[in-house]
Amino acid sequence: MPGSIWINCSEASGDMYAGALAGELLRLDPQLEIGGLGGRMLERGGAKVHFPMARLCFAGFIDVLRGLPGIFRLHREIVRAWKRHRPDVVVMIDCPDFNLPLAKAAHAMGIPVLYFIAPQFWAWKQQGLKTLRRCVRSTLCALPFEPTFLRDRGCRSLYAGHPLLDMIPLQSLDRVQVDQYQVGIMPGSRKKEIAFLLPAFGEAAARIHREMPWISFSIARAPGIGRRYVRRFWPDGVPAVIVEPDDRFEMIRRSGMVLAASGTATLETGLIGTPTIVAYKLDPPAAYLLRRLATSKWISLTNILLREEVFPEYLQERATADNCHAQMAAWLNDPDQLPHIRNKLQALRRVAGPTGGIRFAAETILAQRKGERQ
Repeated sequence: MPGSIWINCSEASGDMYAGALAGELLRLDPQLEIGGLGGRMLERGGAKVHFPMARLCFAGFIDVLRGLPGIFRLHREIVRAWKRHRPDVVVMIDCPDFNLPLAKAAHAMGIPVLYFIAPQFWAWKQQGLKTLRRCVRSTLCALPFEPTFLRDRGCRSLYAGHPLLDMIPLQSLDRVQVDQYQVGIMPGSRKKEIAFLLPAFGEAAARIHREMPWISFSIARAPGIGRRYVRRFWPDGVPAVIVEPDDRFEMIRRSGMVLAASGTATLETGLIGTPTIVAYKLDPPAAYLLRRLATSKWISLTNILLREEVFPEYLQERATADNCHAQMAAWLNDPDQLPHIRNKLQALRRVAGPTGGIRFAAETILAQRKGERQ
């Protein structure tokens, strides 16, 4: 009887990692049955998506409160699915608020749980370490300082390296010519993120367009976000090309600079080597809570890994068109700044390494499954 693995992911970057992981698992064991909660990328990786992650598309405190009944209902449905067809292993990807209660349920059923992409407990004062310690067999960490952080708190952890190092075709991208007059825009993967940030990015771009009409703009469309929705927040009269999700890495490489919502995008731009202005904005209640809970000096993973603010960060009330425009103009008017940032970014691939994290994770999961079935 073929084994089965359940993968849980609930947002765009997690879906990307889940798809790569599912593909590697099936490459190593084509007889596996893989299912779970996810999106287009998990399905593309060869898994059956039993529950679409669109059911968890929330951004902001009010959205989450309104969505709580649906979240609890989805939890119950997933547990019922496990009871009908018990998986050999459950793999959780990030999103501890949603995944850790399910890890507790799987543990109670005697199903081994592994975590791929550790919850960022080092960045926030969060509850959940006790559940991670008690209910998760091992956490496969993407960042080099995470295993020590977790082990010091009694959690079992292994260092895999960041999966983006395997997913981004860095060697071929390094041969792509940079266009210093192109600006890339990455406004987020959720509709509310885009609604909060793209108007500011668009106004900053409009000012640059008036001052330097030779500058061109490209906007990366996230999976599940329609072109019409993106256009809604972009100013008329400012030419911009909308780039499909699968083409964003080349867009990043071709761009002289990028404006990006904080998140996985800012590590993608760092690894590819493109200077980036980072912004993020939430509704006021969520911003108030996060400020009280945050323990990290920076929000961008590139800055965190390099331990300095290589990418300027503009958060909440500072995430304005004025600030974005001023930073863009400063970089465009001083030709020495961007090469200096690119030189600093050269260290990031080594710091974020090693490569092979997806394969390591897949082999660890399969070893756990075989151990349980013996």
